[in-house]
Amino acid sequence: MDRRRALKSMGLSLGYIVATPTAFSILQSCQKNQKILWIPKFFSNEEGIVIQNLTDLILPTTKNSPGAIDVNVPQFLDLYFKEVESEIKQNYFKKGIQFILIELGGKVNKITIEEYDKLLAKYLKASKEETREFKNNKEENHIYGTLVRLREYSIWAFLTSEKIGEEVLAYDPIPGAQNGCMTVEEATGGKKWSL
Repeated sequence: MDRRRALKSMGLSLGYIVATPTAFSILQSCQKNQKILWIPKFFSNEEGIVIQNLTDLILPTTKNSPGAIDVNVPQFLDLYFKEVESEIKQNYFKKGIQFILIELGGKVNKITIEEYDKLLAKYLKASKEETREFKNNKEENHIYGTLVRLREYSIWAFLTSEKIGEEVLAYDPIPGAQNGCMTVEEATGGKKWSL
């Protein structure tokens, strides 16, 4: 009897040892699918949340393409402002984000997506008359300028990302023959070329 118990114990322990790497790989694959926490290097955490929410609304995920969050546009913008932009533009943008926070009520954890969307609609869908009125108010003018630049930077970062270049746009890493008489529809199925 003791021998049987010993063999059974050894069999079970061997089974656990064999199953452990499989269990760990399953757990790791689940963790890879979760969103990674993003810690901004240039912007504050609050500013990073604002930028993340705004870029997600500017370039949302659709069934045909990934969105700004999927291709790490907020992280790119954070590093771009830290490493590339001049101090004047850095200060301008940070001040604009602060004005945006004030307009949205100040507490980033209480701002809803609807409020972000309303803010974007107010400034980026404004008529010519409304944009002229923004110029009369220093804070509104600054918010308008910041949101326009955020949209421009976001689209630029999105279109130059590797994932968009290789998976969404027409991509040919080794170009072949030049066919000048083809339409874009024939050549790429209507997709723009990735550079």
